[in-house]
Amino acid sequence: MQVTIIERLKEAGIVVALPWDLPLAAILPIADALLASPILAVDVAFGGDELPQLLHDLRRRAGDKLLIGVSGVETAVQLHSLQNSPIDYISSPRLDDELLIGCQNGGMTYLPGVISVLAAQAAQQKGCGSIRLRTGGPGGSDYVRAIRQVQPDLGLIVETELNPAEVYSYRQAGAAALVIGAPLFTGHNQTMADLIAQARIFTQAWQDGGSWQEKRAQNGRY
Repeated sequence: MQVTIIERLKEAGIVVALPWDLPLAAILPIADALLASPILAVDVAFGGDELPQLLHDLRRRAGDKLLIGVSGVETAVQLHSLQNSPIDYISSPRLDDELLIGCQNGGMTYLPGVISVLAAQAAQQKGCGSIRLRTGGPGGSDYVRAIRQVQPDLGLIVETELNPAEVYSYRQAGAAALVIGAPLFTGHNQTMADLIAQARIFTQAWQDGGSWQEKRAQNGRY
């Protein structure tokens, strides 16, 4: 059976949103460093004439080992500009019917950005199996839990800024994966070794969270 992009995102657990202001020349070595961590999914912000070439370079460099998504796609015209790009999914700031139809027709995974229960319900009613839920802070995991209770069958790819200690609470609350960015990057002088170390802390926190849940379920206390 073919594994879906959403299932692969869930398997990756941590999705890294690349900073929008990164020099293009820096993105490829950063992607190499992330893949070594291993981070298995990256998010590239939409924009710029060089984006299509960058996406092709990323795919050539990483092959099928790395999931590549483009975020911030807002119109059908922007989606059309990506139709020949080797990407796995797109996400938009909000649920958009034209983007949904365009992705369905093009066989592409679509993650609409959602911030409310009503928007999450609308996305699922229109056929979206997963959403990109934007929240944050220590209390953000409680909001994830609230959405999960209302819509238990909806996949929640959660976009948030958090520290590694908070990863556990988000996974426990029902996040299928976490999209993180700023917490990983410390500035233009950051070494690749430091980036790899930071990424490994997050991936380990995600894996440890899953182990904790499995142990509690086995003990009958979950």
